[in-house]
Amino acid sequence: MVVVRWLTFEGHLNRLAMGISRDNWHKRRATGGKRCPPHKKRKFELGRPASNTKIGPKRIHLVRCRGGNIKHRALRLDAGTFSWGSE
Repeated sequence: MVVVRWLTFEGHLNRLAMGISRDNWHKRRATGGKRCPPHKKRKFELGRPASNTKIGPKRIHLVRCRGGNIKHRALRLDAGTFSWGSE
């Protein structure tokens, strides 16, 4: 018997709600053994989704990062160095 589960919109939202983490303890050890997670996800292990900069009129968002510093996230730019994988 084969059970097929379709990806529903709610399941897609749950996947987007998962945190993007920059931790290292979810990987395996150099010897191949598994690591036990020592703690829950921490704020300093936070990652963000890629900006996927598009070509168009300039749109830049300010992003607060660790220490209260500000990064400039380019969502659209009218000039820059771009590359396409198909070329």
